[in-house]
Amino acid sequence: MEPSLHQSLPPELQIMSFQLRLMKLIGIVGPKGRMYRFYLAFGWATFVIVFSKSVLGFGSTRFDAITKGLSELLFEGNLIIVFAALVLKLPQFTRMMHLLSEFIRQVTHDGDQSKECYDLIRKQNSKMKQFTKFYFIYCCFGPLVFCIPAMATSYVRYFSTNTTTDSNESEQLEFELPMEQEFYGLNIRTNFAHYHLFVVLSLPAYYVCAYMSVIKVTTLLMMIKYSSLTYRLVAIRVRKLAQFTTPQQQDQAAEHKEVKLASIEKIVQLHEKAFQITDLVENILSIPVAIQFVVCILFWCLTMFYVSANINFNLLNVMVVFLLSLIETYGYAYLGSQLTAEAQAVGQAVYELTWYEDSAELQRYYRLIIQRSQRETGITAAKFFVVGIEKFGKVVNLSYTYYLVLKDVLNRL
Repeated sequence: MEPSLHQSLPPELQIMSFQLRLMKLIGIVGPKGRMYRFYLAFGWATFVIVFSKSVLGFGSTRFDAITKGLSELLFEGNLIIVFAALVLKLPQFTRMMHLLSEFIRQVTHDGDQSKECYDLIRKQNSKMKQFTKFYFIYCCFGPLVFCIPAMATSYVRYFSTNTTTDSNESEQLEFELPMEQEFYGLNIRTNFAHYHLFVVLSLPAYYVCAYMSVIKVTTLLMMIKYSSLTYRLVAIRVRKLAQFTTPQQQDQAAEHKEVKLASIEKIVQLHEKAFQITDLVENILSIPVAIQFVVCILFWCLTMFYVSANINFNLLNVMVVFLLSLIETYGYAYLGSQLTAEAQAVGQAVYELTWYEDSAELQRYYRLIIQRSQRETGITAAKFFVVGIEKFGKVVNLSYTYYLVLKDVLNRL
């Protein structure tokens, strides 16, 4: 991204500054010589979690353990794949950030008409920062929640067993794992040293995944939010056209027409730029959103089955991951609906003007904006459907339906 354009904006107007700092720290933006940081972090998370679970298996024959392990694999695999896709889409992301920064500069540097836009962007940035801080703190505690209850349970089992049973029985002790998996030949379920080695190696991988989750979720959700914000800003500029009143003096009529014509031309340009930003956001998010909706149906189905059959410390681990998936999926659905509504609101704002009193030249611009607003605008899941809040409801229903089918099948076995 061109840092001069983004950094030339006042700090309160700069977008996704925290996300850019996180991306720079992990090496995916900034100097190319830092890209090794991303490869190391990405490779470690894949090696410890995704590869070991998908190739070596879950290490248990219990169906509830297999269910938990499979749901964890779906969640982490989705994170790894989508984050890799986001890295591959960095050129489009850079272009989107450039256009969005340029859009903000234009709507906030236009005399008296810019104050309302300036205040709206500042408030929106403040809300986005609050959400990012909440999600960041949640993800920082996530890995600890994964490890501490499992280790505490294992210590209680280990010391209580050693004090009440003989050595032969203590060898049958099974430790509680943060995740259901095998780990490259180590006996992590019954060997005390192997278990601790596994936890020590796994905790950094969990934090890498949490770090990538913060970048992935907050960045993708913010792109949708800021895309919808562009249409809201355009609608504000459209409504300000109503402030132009036709002068009574004939010698001022020509000047009035030129001022209003210049304003509508700027609005048309801003509207076009808003669509360009949306197209870039759609290009970046289309595949990740499709993967998220498909994976979360299976993930929620398996999670519901596990929760219905197990009430123990592992339930806390499952709910931590479940809440992350819920926030992300609902965020796509809610913000997708908001984007569609804001895009349509631009045409409605034009229609509410006294357009019939203006000249034919101005009416042509009005018609152009209305025609653009009538096209379906939003984020799609791989072009199959436009993401909205009603799709979220269907995902919940499908997940519950598959859960009932799975439970019924197992009860008959």
